[in-house]
Amino acid sequence: MHTNYPQITHSFITVLIAVLIGFSSCEKSDNPAPDNIISMDTIKPLEYFPAFPGSFWVYNNNDTLKVAGYEKFKFSSSDYASVPTYDSLILPKLILNGIYNPGDSVAYVKEYSISKSSNSNYRDPAFYGLLSTIKGAEFTIGASIQGHKITGKTIKDDTTIVIGSITYQNVIVTIIFDYAWINQTGNPPETCAFVKEYYAKNVGLIRREKRNYPVSSEFVKDIELRYYKIKR
Repeated sequence: MHTNYPQITHSFITVLIAVLIGFSSCEKSDNPAPDNIISMDTIKPLEYFPAFPGSFWVYNNNDTLKVAGYEKFKFSSSDYASVPTYDSLILPKLILNGIYNPGDSVAYVKEYSISKSSNSNYRDPAFYGLLSTIKGAEFTIGASIQGHKITGKTIKDDTTIVIGSITYQNVIVTIIFDYAWINQTGNPPETCAFVKEYYAKNVGLIRREKRNYPVSSEFVKDIELRYYKIKR
């Protein structure tokens, strides 16, 4: 009788261990460890460039700027002279149709900036500025290259403009200029500007004007908003 006890005890322990291992395995499969999970921020549009999915803007040249939706966008967040550091964000995706970045079909919006065009210089930042809500503030468009630095500036922050039968209020007016001309002539940015853009609150880009500086001193209308729809 006594010789059977060790065998029974050993068998019982073996079964118990097997049950515990099985239970432990079930617990792990139901609650997997959060390894390799990457959370990305979703950057929502702002009021002067309300690029919400489904929104669109039709201009007088029949080109239509559209927002396809939110999409992951991977980009280098370091400058060209540093070791590349990559970041990813969920951003509104624009269908450009020639309104921005000529030659490109899509771009991504990060608040009041837009991803650079495919033919940009490698020194240019991943995003370039469209506007600032602060009057007198400058924003980066291109990197400084051999004395040239394409820059934007907000020259008005609360003006009114009439296009057709529509009056737009709370309009921001921006200009784009090259610091090379300022350094050569000593003139202010307003004199050296070659692009002027108008952004209406809760609407977006309503007009763009251009001139061939320094050959011409007069701005000429490039595009003007005809109708739009913002889907929030």
